[in-house]
Amino acid sequence: MLSAFYEAVTGRAPDMLRSYLLAVLVQMVAVNALAEYGHLQVTIPPFFGFATVLGGFVFGLGMTLAVGCAGAVLFRAGEGKLDYGLAVAGYAVGVWVSNDWLAQPLQRIMGGNGAALTLHRTLAVDRRLVVVILALATLLWVIRGKHHPYQGGWDWGRTGLAVGVVGVAAWATSAMTGHPTGLGTVQGSDRLATFILERDVSALDWSLFLVVGIPLGSYIASRFHGASLGRAIPPKRLPQAAIGGLLMGLGASVAAGDNVAHGLGGVPLLAVGSLTFMVCMFLGVWAGVRLRWL
Repeated sequence: MLSAFYEAVTGRAPDMLRSYLLAVLVQMVAVNALAEYGHLQVTIPPFFGFATVLGGFVFGLGMTLAVGCAGAVLFRAGEGKLDYGLAVAGYAVGVWVSNDWLAQPLQRIMGGNGAALTLHRTLAVDRRLVVVILALATLLWVIRGKHHPYQGGWDWGRTGLAVGVVGVAAWATSAMTGHPTGLGTVQGSDRLATFILERDVSALDWSLFLVVGIPLGSYIASRFHGASLGRAIPPKRLPQAAIGGLLMGLGASVAAGDNVAHGLGGVPLLAVGSLTFMVCMFLGVWAGVRLRWL
């Protein structure tokens, strides 16, 4: 997702942005339709006011330092890239520490108890009408893009469709556990750190296996199709990646979600907290790019 925002900041061809919006479109139509007719239970990400704003901005800054979003650092680590492995470790530790000591006090001070607000309820408009309007507008813009492979991989169309289908499947499978959450890495990263650092076996749940599955899938794919292009790691890159991951973890914990949970889970549900987080995350990325962190 960092690539999508970087394209927007620098004015490059918005291939990754189209891919992201297509994934949102698939989930927006499918998940809302299933929820509307009672076939799927969903959880609206909470909105913690200025805590969500702060968390999103800090997360965006962390993304520029880590050179990747929450999902990207996991799959790059699966390819065997050491710097991204450190970013993953920093991210998990940041979430774990913040969940215990930082997130709840900040959320109470800056945002209250967290409201499950949605755009259509806030505007008192029928959800189906909002979904149709946004879906058509997104589709009309997305289909204008040309299809070509991205860095030797899939083009934006196939990638967006695949991520959208995976997102719908995540809602369905997580609902089977009694805790419908959709895609996201915050809870799983916290569980992973809890399992490793506290040796707590009860941390082994759906969210942890989702997080572990991302680098595992990336590892398998890289063995069959080759890892993405790499480069020599300068000495300053390692602490930069770790600090970036730490900032991402702190920001995601305070905002009760990362770019995956909010961007691919909450935005399709028209969650106000998720829309706010994504805007503030973009501003954080913009600030990081202007500071030449990327």
